[in-house]
Amino acid sequence: MSTTPADLPMPAPGLKTDTVRVGDALVCVLSGDLHTGTKAIGEQALSEALEQGPELLAVDLDAVELFTADGLNLLLALRDTARAREVPLVLVSPSAAVRRVLEVTGAAEAFTVSSTVAQATARHGK
Repeated sequence: MSTTPADLPMPAPGLKTDTVRVGDALVCVLSGDLHTGTKAIGEQALSEALEQGPELLAVDLDAVELFTADGLNLLLALRDTARAREVPLVLVSPSAAVRRVLEVTGAAEAFTVSSTVAQATARHGK
């Protein structure tokens, strides 16, 4: 008996998201792998968070293990949308994988980065 791809179980998503409110800020926590196959999961979570119109949107990237150009493009698009809506955006504790991509591409300068959520919210007076 042969096994077809339709017979195989679907793998669990490689990216998990959670969004929590901290005062007037929303913190969207991404964990796992952010690449072509998981970009839509991250995009949905970040878009939904931004739609809520927070005073600050913080994206916690501490637990992102794999970060590709698709992840970078997602963050750049989020930055542009947040800026157009006048919502400050902060990246919180980017993992080594995220920092490496931001630094190699020169995109690190395009974002405000904080070490902790408390630092991010304090800096923006939220």
